[in-house]
Amino acid sequence: MLTVHLATKGDPATIMPSATAVDDPFVEAMHELAGDIATFSRGPIEEMPSQCQVLVGGRIDPDQLANARDLHTIIVPWAGIPGGLVSSIEAAGRSDLTIRNIHHNAASSAEIAIGLLLAASRGIAHLDARLRLGDWRPRYEPRPTRRLEGARATVLGRGAIGGRVARALTGLGMQVETLGRPPAGGRWKSDDLVARIKGSMVLVVAIPLLPETTGLIDGPVLDAIPDGIFVNVCRADVVVENDLYDRLADHRLFAAGLDVWWRIPETLAARSNHSPAHRAFCDLDNVVMTPKVGGGLGEPDIERRRAEEVAAILQEFVD
Repeated sequence: MLTVHLATKGDPATIMPSATAVDDPFVEAMHELAGDIATFSRGPIEEMPSQCQVLVGGRIDPDQLANARDLHTIIVPWAGIPGGLVSSIEAAGRSDLTIRNIHHNAASSAEIAIGLLLAASRGIAHLDARLRLGDWRPRYEPRPTRRLEGARATVLGRGAIGGRVARALTGLGMQVETLGRPPAGGRWKSDDLVARIKGSMVLVVAIPLLPETTGLIDGPVLDAIPDGIFVNVCRADVVVENDLYDRLADHRLFAAGLDVWWRIPETLAARSNHSPAHRAFCDLDNVVMTPKVGGGLGEPDIERRRAEEVAAILQEFVD
């Protein structure tokens, strides 16, 4: 039998569930799907048993890793590998560890990206708000809108999310280019990215947040899509917040669709009144906003989908 620790962070009842928080539907599904091949413990990473072989979580410090000699695999239960986890593994000298991650919410993230793009390009949020007041005038007046068919789009990220987004945009009749890592390896530099995305009307970002991707989408990159549409469904810190806000506020960018943010509520009380950014994006009428729902949090059966992918990895160890 495998010994598996399901890491939690804080109390899901009071703390905003995060990538390290494992809630009861996930635990129940794990027991149902993999209870015959694994025994499970659950709790903060500090409570991980010394004999644990598989950790399901994304954060652990080097000292804990150095002492977890039976640990051979860390399954990150979401898309992307945290940079801090990689640093901890390197600091602990644990080159023997395998890191896996899952993409149970890739379809959710991709669909949110497409929804944000369509809403931003067609001004759907504004039209919806006016019609709810009985106001039909926007139908008869010139209004800002962008037709996507025939336009060029760049999708930064060739993973499970970016690939889905690219296929959907192709279906809409757009000319789509997907960008993975640069041909020379490593990660994109701002100047090189500018050269690749020039001429695009749409830029969709679906890449992991790493030290080398933090702040990648800066002023020069955004200026490469003048009057364009920017969509972000990965991590807020990939973007320089002030650069994005300024270009939306003075309409150098046509619009943006944002699902990820720089400020996320950390308590239950804060959820009903908490600005998602340091700048007033909520005051801009060319921004479509969703509260970090691309990860699938709150969707029916999303935790079972997460468990199915984790259980499939565990099954590999006993086949």
